[in-house]
This record gives sequence, C-alpha cells and structure tokens, in this order.
Amino acid sequence: MGRLSELEEFLRSQLDEGSKHSSGQFTLSREKALEKLAAYQLQGGQTWVLKVIQAVVTSGAPELVVRQTGTDTEFSFSPAQPWVMQEFEEAFFDPEVSPSRCLDHLKRGLWSVSVHNMRPFLLTAPGWSQALVWTGKALQPGPVADRPMVLLAVSHRTIYEGKGLPLLRTLEAASGNAAVLAELRDRAYTCSIPLKLDNRRMDALQACPNYGTSKTSFPIYLGFLPGELPELPVPPGTLGDYRPVNAGDATVSKVFHPATHLPPKVAVACLITAHLREVQRGKARVWETYGQQSSLFWVRDGVVVDREILKTSMTCVSCALFVSAEGLASDLTGLKLSRGEAYQERFRQALETFKPFLWEAEVSLAAMLESQKLSGRVAGGVMLVGALALGFLVPIWGLFLAGGALATISQSGASARALEVSLKGGLDLLKSEVRRLKPAPIARPYEPQKDGP
Repeated sequence: MGRLSELEEFLRSQLDEGSKHSSGQFTLSREKALEKLAAYQLQGGQTWVLKVIQAVVTSGAPELVVRQTGTDTEFSFSPAQPWVMQEFEEAFFDPEVSPSRCLDHLKRGLWSVSVHNMRPFLLTAPGWSQALVWTGKALQPGPVADRPMVLLAVSHRTIYEGKGLPLLRTLEAASGNAAVLAELRDRAYTCSIPLKLDNRRMDALQACPNYGTSKTSFPIYLGFLPGELPELPVPPGTLGDYRPVNAGDATVSKVFHPATHLPPKVAVACLITAHLREVQRGKARVWETYGQQSSLFWVRDGVVVDREILKTSMTCVSCALFVSAEGLASDLTGLKLSRGEAYQERFRQALETFKPFLWEAEVSLAAMLESQKLSGRVAGGVMLVGALALGFLVPIWGLFLAGGALATISQSGASARALEVSLKGGLDLLKSEVRRLKPAPIARPYEPQKDGP
C-alpha cells in the first residue's frame, strides 16, 4: 500500500492525540438548519462529487485533476482568484445561499458528504498557513506543505469506519472509489474544462453512457448547432484528447461522421447513435440491433443536472441532445429542474433547433460492407484454389467445393446489407417520431368557475 495521504495522516494524529480543538462551529440554530439541509438536500451517496465539479468550473479554473487513493479522492485545481480561508469558513457554517456561486456549490457538496455522512475532508490553498480539516464532527486547523494549487481531499469512509480491520478498510476504499467513478462517468462527462481522473480524460460527449462510443453504441453524427438558446460550453475533450475506454469494432466505428467545425456559440449539442451488438449464432458471431430511447440532457456548470427521456420508441438509432440549463428554476440541490413554462419553452426550442440537423442525417455501413466483401472474396478464392486441386483427384467433390466458393463470394456482405437496412429503418422511425414530438403540457391548478351574475 502507498504512503498515507495528508488527510489520513492528520486524522490518525488526531486519534492518537485526542485533539478536540475546533477552528469553526455552528450556532445551535444554524446547526439544526444545516443538519436538515445536509441530510435531505442531495439524493444519492456520491452526488456530492457533482457539486465539487460545479464549484471548480465556476471558480474559473482551467482544468481539474482528480486522483483516487486507497483512502480518499483528491481534487487539484487553480481557481482564477485566490481562495481565502475565512471566506470558506464563513460560507461553510452559513445555511443561507452564498453570494459566491463557487462557494455555494462547494459547501452544499461538502455538507452532504461531511456533516451528514460524517466523512472527513481536507482543504488547503496556495498561501494558506494551515489546512482546514473536517474530522467528521468539527472543522480543525491542520499542518500542510506549501502547494501551487488548491487541494480538496475527501475520505471514502467515516472516522468510525476507519477503525476497522485492514482488509475491511481496503474493501471500503475500493467501493468508495468505484462509486465516485460511476458518478463522474454518468454525469460529469459534460465538464466544460479538462477533467482528468487518474490521468484519463473524461470530458467528452462521446463518453455519454448509452449514446457515446462503446462496444454496443456507435455515434453516427456529432453535431454542434447554433441558435438563440443560452450558450452550452462544449467539453474540450470532445474534439481533443479523449480516448474511449472501449472503442468497439473499428470497422463499425467508421460509420461516425465527426463534426467539421465548432460554431462561436453552441445552443444544442447532439449525438445520433446506432445501437448494435455482436452475438453468438451457432458457430458464428453476427451483429444485431437493439432498441434505445432518446434523451435530452440538461447541463449546468459542467455537469448533467437533469434528464428528459423523449417520448419516442425504443429504436436502433437514437439521439441524445445536450442543452444548457442556465437560468432555469431548480430545487435546492440545483440538480433537479422545475417543469414550468420556461422549461417547456426551452425544451421546445431545443427540439426545433435539432430537427433540421436530424432530417439531413443518413446512415451507411459502406466500410463494413466493403470489409465483408473483401473477406468473402478472400475466403471464396481460397476455396476455389482448393476446388481446382481437389477436382483433379475427385471431380465431383471439386465441383461441390467450387459451388460453395461461388456461394461464399456471392453472399459476401449480405449481413452488412441487412444490418444497414435495419439501421436505415431505425433512423427513419426516429425522424418520424421526432417530427411529431412536442413538450408535455403544463398542468394548471384547478380554479373553480365563478357563478354568473
């Protein structure tokens, strides 16, 4: 096991020394209010990590580096303006909305993971004479080495869990790492600054689960559409250094039409994706399509804050739309939008912006078709050579083998043509259903009619 992190070293020293000094505390009324906020504001065990991502994005940092250790998750970044320790402390102990959007995101994420779940964290920044450490019960000063970037380290377990057996602690750490990773993969791929987790880029639309690049989903089009909607920052890895974990079949991947340019302002980003998988049929492996619903993802401050599943069929060609949620009303978490008139209007505008792009979309498996034809010609040619050689010895078997060779050549590419027909049908169905798609009507409160005069 590697060396202890700064957070882990501090916590162990506090356990040894029995230190109880606190650099900050709640008033009784604030403590009760904050306990309720921490307990009920964020839903989901790892949702706090999304608030940290939003805090970093709104801090003006040029990139975020996330590192997972055996004990905690570390976030390193350089905000545009220096962070002041007193400002963080005042914000952390104040249950009201903070004037700083960055600090408001950060404290709400840390309330959930630290005040409610009692998991320790360490925070330090350039120029700070000491770190701030939440032990699970109180905020305390701690020693720290001078560093060029802000460091936030959040423990995977509560201070009580840290007293368990070494093997149990290792299993808990692995589980914590996996849960944080899953949350980042599900909702932080829209991060508007480079996001690196253990040196792997995660900020790309092609990383979108179910619609991005994988062994069973193959983007056909990636589009950046201008319009009058609030600007949507495009994850920089989309056109940069992102490399998918599972790129899928190289021949099928050639169906992708990459975006040719990035407009000055993106109103809607979109993926049109083919869904197919390789399955075993007898002794052969063949491709088959499967259905997937289309979705609209709402993005705010670098993370997916909400999702609208479009009322379309489960088709083998689907679409994923990405739209800014800036200015739309939400609940206290900021991770659930209110379905009011402004929401429905932006939803309608996003659809209208996307439809012309969808109408022009086409699907072709030319690369797969050519590959199968080439394989068929090679296999058939080998069989013909064998047929000629066998024909001199056993003419009837030579003719039989020659017939098989000709059939192999003539049928080469048949499965690719059938698959292409299926995908074209799926795309046509998607176009037809999106054409009729409209926002759901807003439910009006019941108002009893007044009696006439």
